[in-house]
Amino acid sequence: MKKLQFVSLVVLGLSVVLWTVGRIFFPLPDWAVRANGVVMLIAMALLVFTSVRRKIAPNGSCPD
Repeated sequence: MKKLQFVSLVVLGLSVVLWTVGRIFFPLPDWAVRANGVVMLIAMALLVFTSVRRKIAPNGSCPD
């Protein structure tokens, strides 16, 4: 569960960086903005899921 949380956090961070770069330095094409939005939503959902799962069972008693 820690690996999934770390990966989703990294993907979310990279997605935010891409979004910021697309806003400040050069405009991204529409398909790239939409794809980045979908990736960002999935990463946020995974991050919330893993965070809640670890908070409920911090000692890892839940089966993975």
